[in-house]
Amino acid sequence: MKLYLRALLLILFCSKASFALAPDEQQSALTIVRVPHISRQAQHVEYIHKLLELALNKTEAEFGPYQIQYHDTETLPERQLKGLEEGEQVNVTFSHAKARWDNAAIRVPFPLVKGLGSVRFFFTLPKHLPALATVSSLKDFYQFSQGQGLGWSTATILESNNFRVVYGSRYVGMFVMLEADRFDLLMRSAFELLGEQEHLRTQHPSITYDPHTAMFTFLPMYFYVSDTQPELATRLEKGLKSAFKSGEFDKLFNQYFKEAVQFALSPSVRAHWISNFNVTTEQFYEVKPYLLPALANKIEPNLAPKS
Repeated sequence: MKLYLRALLLILFCSKASFALAPDEQQSALTIVRVPHISRQAQHVEYIHKLLELALNKTEAEFGPYQIQYHDTETLPERQLKGLEEGEQVNVTFSHAKARWDNAAIRVPFPLVKGLGSVRFFFTLPKHLPALATVSSLKDFYQFSQGQGLGWSTATILESNNFRVVYGSRYVGMFVMLEADRFDLLMRSAFELLGEQEHLRTQHPSITYDPHTAMFTFLPMYFYVSDTQPELATRLEKGLKSAFKSGEFDKLFNQYFKEAVQFALSPSVRAHWISNFNVTTEQFYEVKPYLLPALANKIEPNLAPKS
């Protein structure tokens, strides 16, 4: 039913556009892109915004001019999803893969950070470092409670694997809760951790991390587009793949994530596989050409066989 509705919307859009506008007018129609405000103490949000502009620029000749409107107040994940479903205040956002979002919006099948979020490190307090250093398998992580924000994709991963999860409502509050010993570990990607640690040194100096102990899974980050604008999803997919082919995507990615890639894929990292039920094996092969090769080679042997 979901696929049928998406196809119907696309047909109606194309029909309406062709009858309402002459070819020259179609080219000049302005695409309004409405993006929620997401506040993080790391540079990946800035990167995503630049990548969005790049994808839109690459497709301007085919789809026409655009205007991006950024909200100026923080939008929680559940509110972002509701905004996508309504398609008025928000029509594009980004997130690590979530099965629920796949059923409520259009997932653009291109991994925005090459799957780099698949390796997960942990902020913690100094008293937990000795225990973290002895972790030798996934089951050893069960001794720790895990902090997560409401609506985070990693919360679903942890809950599905029967971990003890303690929830906080807002991003900044997670660090306050960790420092207050409300939970033991706060899972972060390499690029989040490296950016956030600079902030924590002054705001939450008791928080630390183990650079050698991690979990890993298949956790791509995608653009999600409102079902009401399937043509925008098509435009972004074309733009991203065009930027990848031209080398512009890699150039932008390396400007922001070179250090994080080295950190995540360091030979000294002991990364233990955890299954992610938000994604399918088919999704992996759909986006494999755009993943970090070393990471794809690490993930692939752990996936269920293709159906």
